[in-house]
Amino acid sequence: MNTTNEITVKDAQEVGAGMVFLGNMTAEQKKEALKQLQAEEKAEKEKKKADKQAYKDMQNEFLAKHIDGLVDRQNSMETLVANIFKDYAPILALKANVFGEDIHDQESHTYTNPDGLSSISIGHNITISFDGTEGAGIAKIKSFLFSLQSDDEVAVKLHKAVTVLLRPNRKTGMLNPASIIQLNQMRDEFQSNAFNEGLDIIIEAQNRVKGSMYVSGWKHVEIEPGRTKKIEFRFTI
Repeated sequence: MNTTNEITVKDAQEVGAGMVFLGNMTAEQKKEALKQLQAEEKAEKEKKKADKQAYKDMQNEFLAKHIDGLVDRQNSMETLVANIFKDYAPILALKANVFGEDIHDQESHTYTNPDGLSSISIGHNITISFDGTEGAGIAKIKSFLFSLQSDDEVAVKLHKAVTVLLRPNRKTGMLNPASIIQLNQMRDEFQSNAFNEGLDIIIEAQNRVKGSMYVSGWKHVEIEPGRTKKIEFRFTI
């Protein structure tokens, strides 16, 4: 059994709660303890350095492993979408001949199989801005809402809903296009010429610019007898 003066570095580490009684250690023991502590600190630093390098190496390997496949997939997807638009061109020409040239103004075209098992839509993503005249429409709608002020619960709710929808987007400072769609759906609820005129002004103030092309759709695929799964897709270039 060790005496007090024979405490080793290992014994000191095992003292309750990790307490080390330096006063009971000899100079040689203290020197050895310091050497061990320095070695542990060095080993910890070297491990952290090695881990950082391993992290960088793993990142580089991950990138090298997957980047070319992703680039190839993007290229093949762009080729696929371009070919789909090319294949649809004669169909669109015939559609315009049958239904009128206004068809070309459509932002998307959809075809769904008669059996309802698959569907494809092709079109352009649209960027919407305003020419500045929408303010007159907003003012007309707000004036109409002011004339509706009452204690009627339905009127109050409609007033609040429209007020929220007329708020501009914080980032763009413009009306939210999705809000205009919602406002348009409220025409029947108000049945007001003033509301309709204001909304018409806002809609006419929109500048709709065609952007990137997309192909989207879905298909019900049989995954086992009597059971199907709806697979949806969307590709944009």
